Amino acid sequence: MDNFNVILVTLLALANLLWIWLKLDLNKKGYEVSFFWGHLKDLQNAVSVIKLADNPGTRIKYRGVLISIIVAIILIFILFFSTSEFSSFESHSCKRYNDYLSYGVNGVIATKYIDKENHAYKTLNLTNGQVENEVTYFVDGLYQFVNPSDSINKIPGSSEILVYRNGEVTTFDVDRINFCKE
Repeated sequence: MDNFNVILVTLLALANLLWIWLKLDLNKKGYEVSFFWGHLKDLQNAVSVIKLADNPGTRIKYRGVLISIIVAIILIFILFFSTSEFSSFESHSCKRYNDYLSYGVNGVIATKYIDKENHAYKTLNLTNGQVENEVTYFVDGLYQFVNPSDSINKIPGSSEILVYRNGEVTTFDVDRINFCKE
């Protein structure tokens, strides 16, 4: 991941330096440029320079700069979206699972309801005043299984939730493979 960031920053710097050179050179050639807006106009002006230039060296130089800028922009988008947090649902899902693992809950269920104002989360109110919707997100069937007066317990670091009812214990386990593919 760190190598991708170095490459991304390098590409950003290179693209900016090329673009600044292009703007300065276009300005010398009499084209109107701005460092704050009209960047696509610079590309159109560069194409005009290529078409109107009598000197083959100028055409080659401008083609090279133009192609380099376009390739850098494409690579920047590819690298950004392939390495960012929101690039894959899997990485977000796995992070949520790891947060769940470190989470703990212990209490007696007072009520349960669907919280329509909060993304329709299946929510448990515990008698200790805790409002719980984290475990119902991860544990399939837990919300349907539990009743008021059941006790639930999840120890931080464990993937298991224990439900105590009438002296019996039912265990719900969350499998990492469902959230983390790596």
